[in-house]
Amino acid sequence: MSNEKLIEIKNLKKYFNIGGGQTLKAVDDVTFDIYKGETIGIVGESGCGKTTLGRTLTVLYKRSGGEVKYNGKDISSYAKKDLARCFQMIFQDPDASLDPRMTCGDIIAEGLDIFKMCKSKQERTDIVAELLEKVGLNREHVNRFPHEFSGGQKQRIGIARAIALKPDFIVCDEPISALDVSIQAQVVNLLKNLQIETGLTFLFIAHDLSMVKYISDRVGVMYLGEMVELTDSNTLYDNPLHPYTISLLSAIPKIENLYKDNPERVELTGEIPSPIDPPPGCKFNTRCKYAIDRCKTERPIIREVEPGHFVSCHIVEQKD
Repeated sequence: MSNEKLIEIKNLKKYFNIGGGQTLKAVDDVTFDIYKGETIGIVGESGCGKTTLGRTLTVLYKRSGGEVKYNGKDISSYAKKDLARCFQMIFQDPDASLDPRMTCGDIIAEGLDIFKMCKSKQERTDIVAELLEKVGLNREHVNRFPHEFSGGQKQRIGIARAIALKPDFIVCDEPISALDVSIQAQVVNLLKNLQIETGLTFLFIAHDLSMVKYISDRVGVMYLGEMVELTDSNTLYDNPLHPYTISLLSAIPKIENLYKDNPERVELTGEIPSPIDPPPGCKFNTRCKYAIDRCKTERPIIREVEPGHFVSCHIVEQKD
């Protein structure tokens, strides 16, 4: 990972009008940077805005507000076609993201064809064969259709398609959640090896906190559309500061606690508030046992409490 910023996100918002004068704030005022060659993990409960964040960064969704800069320039200054070459996405469900009527070779080469990157049919064939081998498949697979592959193989095809255009940035939207546990590690190791070979930058969205720690340089924790904590993976797992992060990490099963009560377990109480009508102040205050009056009226701002460690919490602020 370099110190050079690839993508700068400032006060990013993505709101959905769901009718009846109601607005769902899926991504609400999120600010962070992504550095070249790093993997930044994004974790949080279902509905916290992880996927919407990824789709907004790759311009699949139009942002509602804020700034997103790529190589120092606002992404709105780029043609959408140019961004498609630089930003790619690996989707959660390989069955839904691969066209069942297209062969494996045509799926991988679709971007090459759109951008006319091959001078001849032979060059196209050679590039597709090279990509297949790079993701652990065989040249003989080129004329097979998606239904002829296993789930892990389908995800490898999706990865090959994503890297075909040699992008700078790939959003991995829970790319292993639909796979068997034995296959998950293979796919994650494949992504890590591709990053070493090509210098790719990843935004890795997942529920599996252990896997996120393994693959990520830094980890961001989201809650109800907001980034509540962001730091390097070792610091986050060894010294979480936000009460929500602490509760998430305490839920990870530990061998030493399998046959006894876990004294370190911090259980969340109450239901997740509706993103359509979140509570005033800190959105986590209704489930936080440390909440004070200020938490119920004043929205905390994410700030750097230690070098490289960003937290959005009044309680943490009081401790400084």
